Amino acid sequence: MYIMSSIVAENYNSKAVVNLWPDFIDWSKRRQGENGFLKKTLEKNKVNSVFDSCLGDGCDSIYLLKEGFDVTSNDFDLEFIKKAQENARKENVKLNISSFDWRELGRHYDKESFDAVLCLGNSLTYLFCKKDQLNTLRQFYKILKKDGILVIDERNYQYFLDEKDEILKGNFRYSGKFVYCGKKVHAYPIKIEKNRVVMEYSDKNKKNKGNLVLYPFRRNEMKKLLAEAGFKKIQQFSDYKKEFNPDADFYIYVCRK
Repeated sequence: MYIMSSIVAENYNSKAVVNLWPDFIDWSKRRQGENGFLKKTLEKNKVNSVFDSCLGDGCDSIYLLKEGFDVTSNDFDLEFIKKAQENARKENVKLNISSFDWRELGRHYDKESFDAVLCLGNSLTYLFCKKDQLNTLRQFYKILKKDGILVIDERNYQYFLDEKDEILKGNFRYSGKFVYCGKKVHAYPIKIEKNRVVMEYSDKNKKNKGNLVLYPFRRNEMKKLLAEAGFKKIQQFSDYKKEFNPDADFYIYVCRK
């Protein structure tokens, strides 16, 4: 999770979201849904050092540490960092955590420091203007080694924008099989506008709630930003499958420097 102070989040309550997050993700089901995609992608590209730009509750960083990768984790939300550290202790691993602004990574890391950068869990969505999005991607590019890879994903926001009326009536289509796979906590868009989506996260009884405000990338917008940032070879996957699927829940990009 990566919430920057420059972003105004509507009714954002960090503690509430943190408490809901484990049941929203479901770590084991996330791994089942990706079917080895992340590990296989890193191994195929001979990755050892990884910069996980959005630690969240530690789901991906802890998994990769246990798989033998050298992981540096980053997050801007102190509540999520605390949760990740708690989870790391349970899993008997030690996290190496920084808390740097993505737009200033070049001030903290040398050029070509990592074999791979991860920006998963739909995290670039917390940046609302193109300048910040592009600067962040350029910073990722800068700290990658030659032939290193960026693995980044996004929700299928085009679906949100195209089917706004139906979704706000309560007819939100989401398989729950990829990235966010938990059954105890659900997320629904409660506002959909041209340049922002408000998602509400709640347990089944709706006693515990938290909101996040997100930037809705349009179709091909992310891919264009990646190319503008300097990435030459960009592979797009739909729910971890190679072909483009307009009905996918998530799109994942593997981008080479």
